[in-house]
Amino acid sequence: MTASSPSLLQRLKRLSLVSQIVIGLIAGIALALFAPDVAKSTAFIGKVFVSALKAVAPILVFVLVMASIANHKHGQETHIRPILFLYLLGTFAAAVVAVVAAQSSRRAWYWPRMTSR
Repeated sequence: MTASSPSLLQRLKRLSLVSQIVIGLIAGIALALFAPDVAKSTAFIGKVFVSALKAVAPILVFVLVMASIANHKHGQETHIRPILFLYLLGTFAAAVVAVVAAQSSRRAWYWPRMTSR
């Protein structure tokens, strides 16, 4: 008796996570190009996935930071200054971009439009 060949799903499970992600991206792009109606009907799955990532990310970051603090040994050298600097710089840049975007959209939305009479 011979063993049957593994199914496509079993072969995909054996691949690395990065390979699986690349295959998923290529499959999603191909679906959107060749069957846009089907892609629109499956968009719900992507929205749920992104929402789940947004929900989990802050908790994951919190747990990782707490684990890092808990594993720190007294007297051990830390390299936190560059990390804090980049964090503060990124936060400041995000705030500036948000303010600029809000002001530019506000001007475009509230300013009266010039119409010719």
